[in-house]
Amino acid sequence: MPTLRAIAAIAILIAACAPAASPSPQQPQAPAAQAAPPRAADPRPLPGIPALLRDIAKNQQALEDMRQLYTCHLSEEQDKVDSDGKVKSRELKDYDLFYIGDDAALHLLAKDGKPLTGSEKKSEDDKFSKRYDKLKKKQAELAADPKKQQKKAEEDEARISDFLRAARFTNPRRETFRGHEVIALDLSGNPDYKPQNRIESVVQKLAGTAWVDEQARQVARLEAHFSESVKIGGGLVASLSKGSNFVFEQQKISDEAWLPSYVEVHFSGRIVFVKLKQNFVDRFTDYKKFRSGASLGATSAPSN
Repeated sequence: MPTLRAIAAIAILIAACAPAASPSPQQPQAPAAQAAPPRAADPRPLPGIPALLRDIAKNQQALEDMRQLYTCHLSEEQDKVDSDGKVKSRELKDYDLFYIGDDAALHLLAKDGKPLTGSEKKSEDDKFSKRYDKLKKKQAELAADPKKQQKKAEEDEARISDFLRAARFTNPRRETFRGHEVIALDLSGNPDYKPQNRIESVVQKLAGTAWVDEQARQVARLEAHFSESVKIGGGLVASLSKGSNFVFEQQKISDEAWLPSYVEVHFSGRIVFVKLKQNFVDRFTDYKKFRSGASLGATSAPSN
């Protein structure tokens, strides 16, 4: 996956573990279609927040198996901007996306609205096939090894528990988002907790708001910003500037699975020695049930 999509992965991880506090005034507003839900008071009692958060995490983990049944179309819009925030260049890419376990295999189909052809298409087809095969092999090895499965389950549970200790959740309230009842929660880092890993260190520098579908116990929308700068790999790998922010949304597909529908990232910082200021938007559409050998758009998935 592209390097900047690692930032979006943080958003998805947070959504998988627990929701996030209200956006910074500096945060650019999302498009109208992605607008935050109206706030409205509701006197009914709220569910216990710790139990709600754990339900969300467990449900998100269960979806890892469910989402492998689906493929979708991914449209990515990536802008490079100058110090004044003006767009210097824009790149559009279209992919078919296949989920394999915790990972995703992306098949690049088009750039800037033009389908790939000739040697470029062949190169991308080959890269996709190799990654797909590698991920399927990895998944098969995990499925055949109960000890690895148990270890992964324990790591997932530890990650959730550590996350809940690293964050503070406040101001739970009922709201409406796109016609559905949700519970909104604010999140900020817990300054009294000593981070045990990189993700926890990142979480402690986030503030945002999450909107949770109360009935489904799934994150419908998460938006957050970095209240402090973040260094990855001691700053040698990357650094994120204060104010970098993201939006993540999920929606229910075919009355069965909650899957990503929208990711928006506003990034300012440095990757290795290169200073960057970029924005990108990912839109996930056209979800379809996947069967080995079936095709989606221009993609033919390798047979098992």
